[in-house]
Amino acid sequence: MKALNHKKVIQGYLRFFGYLLLSVISVQLCVYSFFRTSEVEVAKIIENTDDSERIYNEQNSIVEGFDEIFNLYGAFELSEDVNPDFLMRSLVSRKMEVSAIVNRLPQEDVLLHAHLLSRLEDLLHVRDSISSLRKTEQTVKEDLIRCSGESRSITRKMRVGKMTYSKK
Repeated sequence: MKALNHKKVIQGYLRFFGYLLLSVISVQLCVYSFFRTSEVEVAKIIENTDDSERIYNEQNSIVEGFDEIFNLYGAFELSEDVNPDFLMRSLVSRKMEVSAIVNRLPQEDVLLHAHLLSRLEDLLHVRDSISSLRKTEQTVKEDLIRCSGESRSITRKMRVGKMTYSKK
């Protein structure tokens, strides 16, 4: 014999099975979405980390370039025997290398370095002017010493008629 509510019991079982199936599918969908989102986020984090490491390494090379530039700049003051033209060429070539690195990076990452490069241009103009003025000063000094020596030798010689006497 069948129960009077057999039809309702079957409908209840089917409804329970449908809701259970729907909840299992939604849980599976949520878990899949969570893992998929995690994979995408991890890929983005890795990409951003690689980009940040590249920028960090570039910034370190910029700092090393500035260190080398300032060391070369300091070499002007260390010795009088230094070749200023060679140092200026070295400074300018290193500055151009650093400038190329700065131009490769996004502007917001190298604001300070770009400002230093622009101020370094003024500093190099001043250094170039100082070097050229030192050359001019050295030339004038040498001319003065030569003229003074010639003047002394001329004043020591006295001309009387066709004979020349040297004063000792």
